Amino acid sequence: DVYGDPSQEYHIDGSYPHRCCTIYNTSLESSSKEPMAEIKRKVEPSTHVMLGKDVFLLCLRPGFDSAFAMALVLILDQMFDDADIDDDDTKEDPTHVALDSSS
Repeated sequence: DVYGDPSQEYHIDGSYPHRCCTIYNTSLESSSKEPMAEIKRKVEPSTHVMLGKDVFLLCLRPGFDSAFAMALVLILDQMFDDADIDDDDTKEDPTHVALDSSS
């Protein structure tokens, strides 16, 4: 949820780590949710192969502030670090590698 002016409240629904989510404009006065932006993974049109998680589309409703939408993407990207979504759990975390001082 992103809060501010009551007429400008947003709810992000879906899974950003899987690059599949929608940003809705909501308000306290009504229970309606209006889709303003959508983040989805990009698919190669000729082969219909889904590309990597770092290649995605940001589709905006006309009139929605693109800089604000991109700021939300950057914040989500910081919240959901790539280490959280790797499919390969065998990768070593470089911050937890022990150093051998005897050599």
